[in-house]
Amino acid sequence: MKIDAKMSAWIFPVHIYALLVPLIIVPAIIQNESFLNERVFEQDIIFYGVIFLMAGSFFEVWQNHIDEWYVTDDSASGNGYSLLDGLFSFSILVGQCIILYAFIGNLSLIKYLCLILILVMPIMYYKKILPFLPLTIIGLANTITAYLIFGQEVIFLQFLTIALTVICFNKLIETENQFYHGLTTLFASSGIIFLYLAIELAANG
Repeated sequence: MKIDAKMSAWIFPVHIYALLVPLIIVPAIIQNESFLNERVFEQDIIFYGVIFLMAGSFFEVWQNHIDEWYVTDDSASGNGYSLLDGLFSFSILVGQCIILYAFIGNLSLIKYLCLILILVMPIMYYKKILPFLPLTIIGLANTITAYLIFGQEVIFLQFLTIALTVICFNKLIETENQFYHGLTTLFASSGIIFLYLAIELAANG
């Protein structure tokens, strides 16, 4: 079922936003270079994390295009199992792992955590065994780490965006109202804004 023109005018731009919003981190890194050099392990590789986050959004857009932008529990975008959806989840995981490593990669525990998550996620996804657990773990680790490094409570708003994502996605599957498709994408992709704010507030007061 193809989505109507009015709804596509809302959903497609939100997906473009999701594709581009990770770039917000780039000026935060460049403008606060000296500050980050004192706080994080290796700031330059955060750029690679941004690339993987954008790649994840690209795969999601591709899958949505195949599904004609209409998400149901029968579509790959809705049930979460397809090659492109897997690449979407895996790219987000790698991007998050890179950012975590950039923050505190000097700790051996973090190196092994990131490596294990990257290795086991494709297996868990393929076998449909708690496929989103690695993303949950890395997301939680990133939020807590960002708070410990930058000391800004605003980073905890990432948990709010996660909760709203889950609520809106469940409403989307329950009702097939594609307005919730746009909201799910909006909330799922906006968490990185709070990382940007945490860096800016810590660096510039």
